[in-house]
Formats: sequence, C-alpha cells, structure tokens
Amino acid sequence: MNTKLIQITNNDTNLIFDKPGKFVVFFNNISGTISCTILSEKVELYMIGLYDMKKKDQYSVHTEQIHVFPRSFSDLLLVSTLQDNSALSFSGLIRIEKNAYYSHAYQKNKNLILSKNVFVDSCPKLEIQAKDVYCTHGSTSGPLSEEQLTYLHMRGLKKNEARKIAIEGFKQQVYDRLSSLGISI
Repeated sequence: MNTKLIQITNNDTNLIFDKPGKFVVFFNNISGTISCTILSEKVELYMIGLYDMKKKDQYSVHTEQIHVFPRSFSDLLLVSTLQDNSALSFSGLIRIEKNAYYSHAYQKNKNLILSKNVFVDSCPKLEIQAKDVYCTHGSTSGPLSEEQLTYLHMRGLKKNEARKIAIEGFKQQVYDRLSSLGISI
C-alpha cells in the first residue's frame, strides 16, 4: 500500500478520508485546527507534528481524529521543544462515533522544556461512543534528563554539545516515525 503524504501549511485544515489507504499528515510550527475525519473502513492515518520554538514563538494547535466508520486507525504524535519565552497550547480530540467499532486511535504529545520561562498547556481528550475500540492518549512535559547530559559529557562532549545532541535526539523521534512510514522530509 502506498503512503500518501499531506503537508499542512494553513492555519485551519479539514481533511476527509473516504477511501481506504495509508496517509501521513505532517505539520510544524503552525497554529489552528487540523481536523481529520475518517469516512471509510481500512483508513490508516498518521498525524505527525513538530514544533521547534524559540524566543517569543507562540502556537496554539487543536487536532481532531474523528472516526465515523468502523475498522479504521489513527495515530497522532506531536513533539515540541520550547525555549526562551515560547508558548504552546495543544488540545487534541479523538472521537469514536457510535458505528466506528473496531477502531484504533492513539494520541501522544511530548514537550521538551528548555527554559524556565516557557509555557505549555496540553489537553488530550477522548470521546468514545462505540464498543470494541482501542484508544490511548497522553502528554508529557519536562526538561532534558540530567543523566543523559552527564552520560554525554562523560563521553567527552562539552556541556553545550551534549545539550544540542540531546535536543536533536528528542526531535529525531519525529523523523524516525516518518522514515518508518516511508516518508522523508
């Protein structure tokens, strides 16, 4: 099955998936709503977002994974790095309609806090109206691991180099996910 890439550059986007297939929706550093409605069985949808925020960057993003038909799949991964005085507000909704049984939906938001003056508000939500579905959601926010930085420093890297490598490694999970889906950006 070929994977179709859809890159989002607009602030508000409504996508309809009404034919079976494998789709990747990629977005980065945009505000607005990205709504994906699944109107067919055998849709495999991956939503992947990357936010690399500095200075006074501010983004507010709302995502929707709406399953209307049964036997569909969606997976959201939103990764952000925040430093200086940047701010991110994320809200994500997985909605499984009454007849969308046997659907699988996932939602994960991971935020790396690199300065004490950043602001993160993350609110993942589930609305499940069908039986026999599998859904998970979650959000994590925190600083770089001191253990990881110490490990890199002990291997001969200066502290600034270790920090830079750790940040790039955190963002690499987005590129690894895209690569595993046959997409390069």
